[in-house]
Parts: sequence; structure tokens; C-alpha cells
Amino acid sequence: MDGLTPVVGYNLAIGVVVSLELLYLLSLEESVTAYRRFVLVTVAGLVLAVIGGPIVELVAPQLVHWVHGTAALLVVYGLYDPVTNDVRTTEWERVLLSEPSRVRRPAGWMTPMDDEILGALHGTELVLTPAVVAFNTGFSRKEVNRRLIELADHGFVEKVERGKYRLTRRGERYLRGQLRSTASADTETGVRG
Repeated sequence: MDGLTPVVGYNLAIGVVVSLELLYLLSLEESVTAYRRFVLVTVAGLVLAVIGGPIVELVAPQLVHWVHGTAALLVVYGLYDPVTNDVRTTEWERVLLSEPSRVRRPAGWMTPMDDEILGALHGTELVLTPAVVAFNTGFSRKEVNRRLIELADHGFVEKVERGKYRLTRRGERYLRGQLRSTASADTETGVRG
């Protein structure tokens, strides 16, 4: 061990400051909750590089390349999965927009109109009336009202108050193609089929 040279001291000080900034940024960031594990792996790799590198250089200089290599692997692994998830998400969105039936598994009681009604409610987070949904889908208000009642009975939409509906979490999962089998999910949740 050669001691704390000015270069190693500078690297160590910068590493500590950058690591604290990364950890502070990580604690503030709320939009990455879906990728939390991978962000932590990436930050661990960065912290290992900026703090572990100078410490190992001070204690055992022959191992510094191993530490930097491990840090690089952690960063690459941490960034790999969110990027591939985004690519997969983009592909699923393209399939969903071009041919929703390939992604979704409608139950026997569902009609093609149900997808359009759910689609009109999706993404708005608004409470809509059958008349507004009918206007946006091109179906009659009476047809839409009947289907909304059926969709509410199966838990895809909820009636907020008389004549006003919004999409439920189950409806969102169906639209994303995440419900395995709507018929078996109905019996599990006690929704009538």
C-alpha cells in the first residue's frame, strides 16, 4: 500500500460525492418504481466504480480492474432489462393497436363492442356516461348502456353513481392482455358469469 496520493484522494472524494448524489437522486425518483430493482443494480454498479475503485486502488491496486469490470457488468445488467422491457412494451403496443384480439382473451359473454367501450374509457381516468361513450364509439347509447351494465357485473368497469362509469384496474389489466382467462378470474373473484 503506497498511501493516499493526491490522485487517489481526489478520486475517492469525487466518488463519495457522486455516490451521495446518485443515492439522493434515487430516493427522489418516483417514476422508476416499475424498474426499481434494476435502478438499484445500476446505482450499485456506479457506486462500486466511483467509490470501490479508489478504495481498492489504495488497498490492493492489482484488483482495481476486477472492481471496475464488476461495476461495468452491474451497470450493463441494470440497464439491460428496462431497455428490453421498453422494446417488448413497444411491440405489444403495436400488436395491441393493430390486432387487439391477439393479445386479449375475451370471455364468452363479451362482444367486440366491449373492447371499444373499454378502449374509450381507457387512459382518460374520467367518469363517463353511456351517452359520451356512445358518441366516441359510434354505437347507440342504449347498446352502450347494456354493455356497460354487463361489464360492471364482471368487474371491468364500476358504476360511480347513476349512469356514470369508469374503468377498473381489472378492466385495465384486460386491455393490456394481462388477464389469463376472464372466465376463471370471474369465478375466483366471485363475479357472476
